[in-house]
Amino acid sequence: MYLANDIVKEGCQILREKCDRVNLPLTTDDLNCIRGLYEYVIVSQIDELVEKYKIRPGVGIAAPQVGVKKRMFAINAEDFLDEKHTKYTLAVINPIITNKSKEMVYLPGGEGCLSVDRPTPELVTPRHYWIEAKCALLDFNTNKIKNVKLKLVGYPAIVFQHEYDHLDGIMYVDKMYKVKDLDESIQPLYTVEDDEDEEEA
Repeated sequence: MYLANDIVKEGCQILREKCDRVNLPLTTDDLNCIRGLYEYVIVSQIDELVEKYKIRPGVGIAAPQVGVKKRMFAINAEDFLDEKHTKYTLAVINPIITNKSKEMVYLPGGEGCLSVDRPTPELVTPRHYWIEAKCALLDFNTNKIKNVKLKLVGYPAIVFQHEYDHLDGIMYVDKMYKVKDLDESIQPLYTVEDDEDEEEA
């Protein structure tokens, strides 16, 4: 699993480079990378392990954030607006967004990023409300890779887009606006009822 010292920070050149497609089957190095990303997003959401390893909670992390210029990321995000609270825990390889909604939304309170240490208060990043994507998913129970088509809506779609941007050298801070400067058609994903911090990606 990757630890805090493994995560590269804003200003590092690799975060501004377009990542390379991953060759399949995975090399040992690529397998270790995606496994480390996957373990991070799981462990970082367990309070006692966050304290033990001194890591920041996150719902997503991409390969370039640990210095690997490959098109891979992991997410562990719950769709809290869905009655079932569906959890999306995915090890994603070579994703391609194939379709996206015209409707745009943003997270009230803004997004966060494991590679960005500076505060970004009162700034939000518009995202497509839903996306469709093609990618390969790695199942760590079987060690098999499956090519799939995904449709993600709401919060999981926002997390996916955040990580996808990392693969193209784009960071959420590049897309931030003050809410008052947004087109009125861009609406909050939900209404904030408390001051809980967003987990980071």
